[in-house]
Amino acid sequence: MGTRPGLREPLLAFAAATGAAALLAAVGVAVPVVRNNLHAAIALLFIYVPAAAARCAGREFDYAQAGLRADPVALNLAVVAVFAAVTLPAFTAGFFLFYGHVCTIPANAATRAFGGLCRHWLGRQAGQLRLPPQFALLAFSQLVVVAIPEELFFRGYLLERLEQVWPPTRRFLGAPVGLALLVTSVLFALGHVLVVPNPQRLAVFFPALVFGWMRARTGSIAAGAVFHALCNLTSDVLHTSYFG
Repeated sequence: MGTRPGLREPLLAFAAATGAAALLAAVGVAVPVVRNNLHAAIALLFIYVPAAAARCAGREFDYAQAGLRADPVALNLAVVAVFAAVTLPAFTAGFFLFYGHVCTIPANAATRAFGGLCRHWLGRQAGQLRLPPQFALLAFSQLVVVAIPEELFFRGYLLERLEQVWPPTRRFLGAPVGLALLVTSVLFALGHVLVVPNPQRLAVFFPALVFGWMRARTGSIAAGAVFHALCNLTSDVLHTSYFG
């Protein structure tokens, strides 16, 4: 990927935000106050870096135009409802199939690769569905501190800027999509791994495609942010319930 005109600003903004987030995560390993406020600090980066990048390029950044609004409310709610009904049960089934396979007795090659995690796996029968501690605060944090800032940066800012370089070339389920959506999703996955070096985090590429489609379909980041938070909360509930 080159830095021809049009790509320089979004790529530099991605590098600045991700590099700063990775640095904060590294410092947080040794400094408790940074570790305890890491998500809030990264949220501020994702909220303000687009405005700073736009200002350096000699223009204003319009947060509402970037999708930071609830409108269209009805469409956003419908999109979230449909995707939640279809994908969250499938994700839950995949969760049990995956860990039921890799965390087996006797151990197989996959079990050894996930050995540290598998030691805490309770299994579907031994586990019990329960909410994480302080669930209401966790839900608020997942939406306001994690999902909205990430959606604003990656789908509100980055996707829009990349679509100016690579305009959407086709429509999928009523939404214009193209190369910019793929590149944004790759950068989303790469950013997760750079901040927390764990190759499993590359899997966020796939939900990123859905979040980007939601932005393209509704013109807002609201549906993507709510669905993003729901996905994270579902994962938190499952890990709390079936890992000891």
